[in-house]
Amino acid sequence: MTRLFSAQELYGMRNDIPISGLIENVLKIPARTTEGVFRFLCPVCGEFNTSVNFKTNLARCFCCKKNFNTIDLVMVAKNENFAKAVRFLKKHAKRCQSHCVSQKPEDRRQSPRHIGEIVKSIMPAKPDSDPLESIESISNRVSCIEEKLEQMIDQMDIIVKTVT
Repeated sequence: MTRLFSAQELYGMRNDIPISGLIENVLKIPARTTEGVFRFLCPVCGEFNTSVNFKTNLARCFCCKKNFNTIDLVMVAKNENFAKAVRFLKKHAKRCQSHCVSQKPEDRRQSPRHIGEIVKSIMPAKPDSDPLESIESISNRVSCIEEKLEQMIDQMDIIVKTVT
């Protein structure tokens, strides 16, 4: 019997494609973040009593007690066999890796990002019209940055509570 896929390929399909992005952006399974927990509509039982473990890249439905990795999820959601599910993931892997991380503000914390990216993303746009900004304009920008940093600190507190 010849193997269709190498162990390395299967490992990559299971671990390198973010499962939350696969759920939302590729399989288009309804999903939402509730109280800091990413939830999706279970393709087996149709309940929202689900969760994703971002460390292990696994999903679970607490109603039907089904665990999913990326391959399992494709098999169930698309009603495909193992080989077809892996081919589907291979086809979408490159696109998925660049687009699977959700861009909703509440979901950005799901994947590690460089602190420089985070700081750039919270910086309010600097006005281009006047090279010498007024004190009021600078003050407004600083206030905006402080507010966004507070929001980031709150999100980090939520992450710490869910991890520990």
